[in-house]
Amino acid sequence: MLNTESALRKDQRTAKTASFEHRHFSTVAAILADLRQYMPDNTWDRVAKHFADQLAHTNPRFDRARFLRACGVAL
Repeated sequence: MLNTESALRKDQRTAKTASFEHRHFSTVAAILADLRQYMPDNTWDRVAKHFADQLAHTNPRFDRARFLRACGVAL
């Protein structure tokens, strides 16, 4: 099981930054868009918005609205 603390320690040891980039956001958005079919709309919207809120902390240039549109959330 991957936990955040272990991942951060590994990044510090290897001198990698923990910042997400566009390619990461795009992958997560595609996964969420695929999952939509398995959840009621109100639940799925909350899940996608929660992801957007959390991902916003990973990169100051994160565009929440663009991410949600990529997930298929109507704004």
